[in-house]
Amino acid sequence: MKDSFSRRRAGRPVLAAIALVAIFPFLLARAVCAEPPSPLPLDWCLERAESENPGIAAEVAASEAAAHRVGPAGSLDDPRFSYEASNLPVGAFDFTSTPLSGHQFGLRQKLPFPRLLSNRKGAARAGAQAAGFVVEDRRLATASAVEAAWSELGFAQRALGITLRNIELLRQLAAVAGARYRVGSGLQHDVLRAQVELTTLHDQRLRRQASIEAASARLGSLLDLPAEIELPQTEPLADDAPLPELAPLVAGVDDSNPMLRALSARVEQASRLLRASELEGYPDLDLGVGYRLRRAVEGDPVNGDDFLSAGLTIRLPVDRSKWRSRVAERRALVRRAREEYRAARSELTARMRTAHAELFRAESQQALLETGLVPQARQSLESSRSGYQVGRLDFLSLLDSQVQLLEAELRLVRSRADRRQAFAALEAASGERLR
Repeated sequence: MKDSFSRRRAGRPVLAAIALVAIFPFLLARAVCAEPPSPLPLDWCLERAESENPGIAAEVAASEAAAHRVGPAGSLDDPRFSYEASNLPVGAFDFTSTPLSGHQFGLRQKLPFPRLLSNRKGAARAGAQAAGFVVEDRRLATASAVEAAWSELGFAQRALGITLRNIELLRQLAAVAGARYRVGSGLQHDVLRAQVELTTLHDQRLRRQASIEAASARLGSLLDLPAEIELPQTEPLADDAPLPELAPLVAGVDDSNPMLRALSARVEQASRLLRASELEGYPDLDLGVGYRLRRAVEGDPVNGDDFLSAGLTIRLPVDRSKWRSRVAERRALVRRAREEYRAARSELTARMRTAHAELFRAESQQALLETGLVPQARQSLESSRSGYQVGRLDFLSLLDSQVQLLEAELRLVRSRADRRQAFAALEAASGERLR
């Protein structure tokens, strides 16, 4: 007994090792799959979100469930089978005392009013179509959110890099100002001002690092990545896709936006359910057949022949107020579905106009910064450095030139991120891929 127990304990590590070897390839494949490439491309993020985002998966499951409701909605109710021991005398309690006794079998089927089932099935089919369009809308919204988070992460990373470079440059300027002050050719005010600006940049560095963490958390959530994975530097934010015209997008939004198509299908579903409610107020039928097995009994005029019976039952909808209330409810739901469509279209139009205006602003600002302000700020800084070195310019002017370049570079990166985010918002609202 003790030897058997020892052998079982000795075999456990072997079994554990075998199990680990068996599942290791799957764990390794999952880890490799989840590891993002460096630099981080937007296309990889979009593909990852398409396959792994839980919100999309939930809507896909809801769409599949809605598709499975179509068939049953147009089907008849299951037939009903019945059995009864018929006409047994209480005294004898057998099937041979009277010719009326027997085993009674029945089968009944409910038949609704014509076209009731077809309208129910049409309503379920419209609901399934709406659920499919909701999946498309969720994919578009998720892609827009992914690009927004990706571009925000890219901005935060580049803003941190610009801030770190400026910290190093400002340290050099502070060292020069300190050296000049020590030899009597500089002012203490210059040294103090450089230290203040350096402290300000360190504060900005902390905020940039926090922004990177927040953007990484948002993007990782959308991609369903493990929390311990650190996202690498993104690919460049610059995007040269041409600015689309707004009027054609607004004109075609009814056919292109999946949410509007889903709401249109909801209107059809509500209309079908209204017609079904109207038809439910008419009589329906229950058809039934019966068969009684009998035995030959003395005095039976038909000598024990079995009995066959058939009949129908008609439901009488005498309480018309009940049915009128149901129809009125369905009419109100149809109106609500139509108004929801109108409200959603108005909101989408406003979102498209806002996103297009933001896209135009970001593109114009990006062009202005790339061709004007950033090169000018760099030239101004170089000129200020030369002037300061030969004593023709004071330290504060040099410092102002450095701050202006920092702000210009940050605004350029911000405009590139804003352009991508506005483009993504416009695509989500219009329902079209514009790049």
